[in-house]
Amino acid sequence: MPDNRLETRKSFPMQRKIHFLDGLRGIAAFYVMAGHARWLLWEGFNEGYLKNGHLYSSVDKLCMYFLSLFKWGHEFVLFFFVLSGFVIHLGYAKKLTADPEVKISIKEYLYKRIKRIYPPFLFAIFLTALLDFIGSKYGFSIYSGDTPYSSINKQIGNTSHSISTLFGNILFLFPEYVPRFGTNGPTWSLKFEWWFYILYIPFLFMSRKNIYLSTGLVVLLFVVSFFPGIWPVAILQTIFSSMLCWWFGVLIAEVVAGRLKIPLLYLTGAFLVGFVGLFLFKSRLDIADLRTAFFFSALLSFFLWYNNKEYSLRLLERLKPLGDFSYTLYIIHFPILVFLSGIILKINNNYLPRHSWYVFAGMVVCIVIAYLCYFLVEVPFMKPLKSGSEARKKKDVSAVGS
Repeated sequence: MPDNRLETRKSFPMQRKIHFLDGLRGIAAFYVMAGHARWLLWEGFNEGYLKNGHLYSSVDKLCMYFLSLFKWGHEFVLFFFVLSGFVIHLGYAKKLTADPEVKISIKEYLYKRIKRIYPPFLFAIFLTALLDFIGSKYGFSIYSGDTPYSSINKQIGNTSHSISTLFGNILFLFPEYVPRFGTNGPTWSLKFEWWFYILYIPFLFMSRKNIYLSTGLVVLLFVVSFFPGIWPVAILQTIFSSMLCWWFGVLIAEVVAGRLKIPLLYLTGAFLVGFVGLFLFKSRLDIADLRTAFFFSALLSFFLWYNNKEYSLRLLERLKPLGDFSYTLYIIHFPILVFLSGIILKINNNYLPRHSWYVFAGMVVCIVIAYLCYFLVEVPFMKPLKSGSEARKKKDVSAVGS
């Protein structure tokens, strides 16, 4: 997922730096990738281990149980949502704390979001199309939905690569108006992120004066999303069914910036109450997602409180390098794993192995490729665009120095 670093490192630093956020983002991206590697490069629990468990060695069983810790990938995507809402809003919340009438440039905001989202995303589309084409050309069964694994066939097979699908995906109109492009399933969350960014604009101006009013409206729209038949635009119903999860990060930013006078530890407790309380409601996906968002919001609030108390989060800070390329890792790992799975199925009589060594190898391949691609599709777009006057001033200073 996009890391939005440019939004936080402005002229309103926190009392303590929050570099541990990069570590959290890296952990979340790694977790999602590991879960997908487990799913695509191993025969699976229901369709493999339950049938062939007696053939597993002790080491294979140990690896199987260890990798089962990575089966909650969807939940960790919601962690991305909470982190994103926090990081996007923190800079603006601090500006509004210092000056409620501060000018907010929508043009600058959209420029940064487009520059951050699109280069890795367009590269991921190209990579997906390339690997899907090669895999299909060589008859890999995973691309035609002809594997013995129903879960893989359902999620991977029968993909679309048409021009209309391509442009619909670039505009984040899938799957309501066009199918998903190719085999890159995790792009679903990027679609949500993009629409969160767009819808954040009116809510930001609304929250300038009253964060409670904007929060109440987000809650109301979440409730109304339970009734899809009344929405004239289907994609908005889908987005508002999850935007409250993202908005939790906004509320945490309001507390950190001082606009909401709530101690972080109290906020942590409030989120935990929400997490526990939602177990009383009917188990439907949007409620389950909200419950997960409550949990991760509590976790983030606690970490921020812990960080401000001069305690050490050094372990998370040391994972900053992983967080730096976490967006590229997240957005390109899936088509790579699908391609690797196709190769393994091809050479193994259309079956995935019982051992998990390919899972670990696939994770290493994804990390290496993502790290290298990061310098191609992220780093060049992180540098701020200098105006002509700034460039001339820098040139004049250089001339004097020489």
